[in-house]
Amino acid sequence: MLKGIIANSGYAIGKILKIDQQTIDTSKVTIKNIENEISYLHEAIEKTVVQLEHLKKINAKKFDAETLAIFDAHITIARDPEVISQVEDKIKSESCNLTYAIRFVVDSILELFKDIQDEYIRQRASDLLEVSDRIIKNHLNIQMIDIQNIEHKVILAAHEITASEAAQINPKYILGIISEAGGKNSHSSIIARLLGIPALVGVDNLMDTVNDKDQIILDAVDGKLIRSYTKETLLQYKDKYFSFQLEKQKLKSIKTVRSITTDGIEVELLANIGSSKDLTQALDQNAYGVGLFRTEVLFLDRYEFPSEEEQFLEYKKVLESFKDKPVIIRTLDVGGDKLLPYLKLPAESNPALGNRGARLSLSHLDIFKIQIRALLRASHYGYLKVMFPMISTKDEFMKLQKIVHQVEKEFKENKILYKPFELGIMIEIPSAAIIADQLASVCDFFSIGTNDLIQYTFAADRLNANLDYLNQPFHPSILRLIHMVTKAAKAHGKKTSVCGEMASDPLGACLLIGLGVDELSMTSSLIPGVKNKILQHNHKQLVLLAEKLLDAQNEKEVLKTLQKKM
Repeated sequence: MLKGIIANSGYAIGKILKIDQQTIDTSKVTIKNIENEISYLHEAIEKTVVQLEHLKKINAKKFDAETLAIFDAHITIARDPEVISQVEDKIKSESCNLTYAIRFVVDSILELFKDIQDEYIRQRASDLLEVSDRIIKNHLNIQMIDIQNIEHKVILAAHEITASEAAQINPKYILGIISEAGGKNSHSSIIARLLGIPALVGVDNLMDTVNDKDQIILDAVDGKLIRSYTKETLLQYKDKYFSFQLEKQKLKSIKTVRSITTDGIEVELLANIGSSKDLTQALDQNAYGVGLFRTEVLFLDRYEFPSEEEQFLEYKKVLESFKDKPVIIRTLDVGGDKLLPYLKLPAESNPALGNRGARLSLSHLDIFKIQIRALLRASHYGYLKVMFPMISTKDEFMKLQKIVHQVEKEFKENKILYKPFELGIMIEIPSAAIIADQLASVCDFFSIGTNDLIQYTFAADRLNANLDYLNQPFHPSILRLIHMVTKAAKAHGKKTSVCGEMASDPLGACLLIGLGVDELSMTSSLIPGVKNKILQHNHKQLVLLAEKLLDAQNEKEVLKTLQKKM
């Protein structure tokens, strides 16, 4: 049995079709005619652009504008003047072949991203690699894999399924996809969700383990691939498949229903987004608003800081889309492991505990003030709320709050329109949770980032596979910290939301509600499943259950009790 990360839930039973990656020789070769080589480079780039434009055109009716923008992003990467300039300089300075020059430049850029945890940043690196591979293949006249011509039912298996390959998928014939690489927010995962195809990514040793025409069961609910099974197991999975399809239809039917418990308490469900490109899905799932707007995405995949105007237009677009519904925008959260090539920061031996989030804002006030100006300008286009990440102490919040008020004063003096907005704190560090009563007296709301809170509480890197056993969102220590925060917030009449992965787990969501959380924010596609669970439960009973679980001995006991009661 192989295990992986669920990119899109579902079941599939069928035969494997392996998409083997072609080995491309990019070894260094000395050339005589540099001008010709640079000319070949531009021919390959233009051929790539034409192909990408064609892919966008033929998929115009299949995907929404947000997904089609993937092709626009790839075209932009193909024509990136900075990357092209670096490749040309390499060809000229070393009289080398363009395939070697492209691979050298791209590998150098990818090196900057290798230790970064943020999946959005990793996706940018994956995009660059995919586009550069296409340019090299076009130069060498290597035939691209043609998935759209598959006309028999199969489950695709690959090291990595690229965006252009995923765009060719016909759900009539492609029952599911499995890959060694990729993440929940990779382009192939996004497309799989849009097409309703079960997908499993991050499956170690997949290509060395499976063979073409292997009959397998893809379980993208429990995150596993079953290669050897009995008739009884097959019958069980056929029943699971049909039950899952019925459940999907039920979730569609509650899209416009408000998330209210059986005793009448409404819990607002919001969307986590990385940019305005994520708006379509958030609105389609009837999200109450945005619970987390990761603004760092706007700063990525570029060679200079976004201007105040660029930031203003992006924030304005999101605020206008949600009108009177709340949009919680997190100020820039980079530094440490999230490096921007144009922001020269000293290397740190422990970046996760380094100069990032609010700390970086305080040490780079010019960057922070530009973002605050853009947010103030956008504020009167909707219901804006702003929160600061990685707050450790009350003093940090007070200093940032003071700067916001200074910028507001400048706006008043210059008669620039703006609407005051609420200022909140992300609770990600145990020190902030412990002094939540003090923080609640000065801020307007809390948003708990459970992913980092778990990591910092257990002092365990969540991406370290050897420490995976310490990634315990349901551990009593985490529950007690969350309860401490919600209790402090309520004592000061403030709301608490959760924007980490725990909020998107139906069991986790119900437990969080019982612990006193008011709002839950998650990936848009997961809203229906959480809403369905909330509609089935009584708020008072959830509170009683959560209080009981605060005294549990370990995570196993918490999960066992939840599964029994839910």
